[in-house]
Amino acid sequence: MIIKGEVACGAVETDINPIAIRLINYIYHEEKKPCPTKGIVTIVPVGRTGNQMWEYSSIWSIAKNTGLQPYLPLCLKLKLEEVFEKMQFPSLEAIADCPFNPNSAVDSSAKLSKTKQNIIIPRAKFYIDESRPYLKEIVKEFRFKREFVDYAQSTLRELKSKLPPKHYTFIGVHVRRTDYVNYLKTSYHSKPATSQYFQNAMNYFKKKFSNCIFIYVSDDPTWCFNQFGNLKDVFVPSYKTNSSAADDLALMAACNHTIFDYGTFGEWGAILAGGHAIFYNGKRNQPRRTQKFKNWIMMK
Repeated sequence: MIIKGEVACGAVETDINPIAIRLINYIYHEEKKPCPTKGIVTIVPVGRTGNQMWEYSSIWSIAKNTGLQPYLPLCLKLKLEEVFEKMQFPSLEAIADCPFNPNSAVDSSAKLSKTKQNIIIPRAKFYIDESRPYLKEIVKEFRFKREFVDYAQSTLRELKSKLPPKHYTFIGVHVRRTDYVNYLKTSYHSKPATSQYFQNAMNYFKKKFSNCIFIYVSDDPTWCFNQFGNLKDVFVPSYKTNSSAADDLALMAACNHTIFDYGTFGEWGAILAGGHAIFYNGKRNQPRRTQKFKNWIMMK
């Protein structure tokens, strides 16, 4: 198989160094598959959990629409399986010995001109429109590992134990700051979502549902606590404690509804949770989200 290097591995944002990635390609053993009789669809991976989930979704949807066989770059499969139970699609390692000419591949289904042609989806290209009809099926693929489910459930139980016995509506709130603050400034001359945005979104939910509890997850929990920690209906579980991105995503998925500012991580938190979602009407956000997902509202 000639799909090695960037497509097979290495472009996924990971803590695995490049030498280790090359070793994984040789050490990792997956059950070999017969060489594809049709073309295949794969992707050039990039980014972290939210991006990786859209990459998987894009491969799924294009494979469904074209009849091509889906294969995951090895590092994409490995990173997803750190968070979720075994993914359905095999990695490119399963057909590593099969002949493949990358020069004949195209980058979208619209460019397919013959049978047995392959699609390599470009880096950071997410097929959201194509994925939408299959999201109910795709979501079933993202089954959290038990440790993350346990974290989410134990966190919710602990919060309930501190509250009067009532039926509560839990709203997961994802706040992305750290690297994104400078990214917005340098790339879009834009500022991050303000505390007023989150306050407006919380007020919306409090008018719509009773006994709302807002659970903040963030790469900057200190900011969240400083802004909202004094509110009786706000909890920041990771403040002064450690939680992983997978913990945070599982916690968002366990909530009833979602508030997020921007980014694919927040999008997937909202998709997995179901229910209503509010997202930030910033310069970089796009109307596609309100158009593609029921009960999603853009707010300033």
